[in-house]
Amino acid sequence: MISYFVVALVSLGLGVAADRALRGPFAAIAEAVAGKSRLSTWKRTLTLSMTMAAALGFLSVSYWGCGKSYAEIVKDRSYLVQMNREQLQAASDWIVYAVFAWCLVVVICLFVVRRKEQSPGDLD
Repeated sequence: MISYFVVALVSLGLGVAADRALRGPFAAIAEAVAGKSRLSTWKRTLTLSMTMAAALGFLSVSYWGCGKSYAEIVKDRSYLVQMNREQLQAASDWIVYAVFAWCLVVVICLFVVRRKEQSPGDLD
């Protein structure tokens, strides 16, 4: 079951890698939208959501789905490899879903900011 823990760490690593890749561009957008006062909160929330997405994706795959006992699961190496691949795939899927959710949040925030900038009350 060492592979279980290795795959768990790799899944979390995928979440951290996604966070690190998105942190710079996201920080620039968050600063423009929310200002510096809320920037650290937005960045923490991004980090939390990416790591939680990876963890939830990893945990969504069950070894017990086929009705095998623990001893049978441990003996069947091909089954363990298959489950590990499914866990990595699920973690990756959940990270992609989290990225799409953040894209939606950013688009809504940018829409609100643009609407405030173009409001007719500013012309008075």
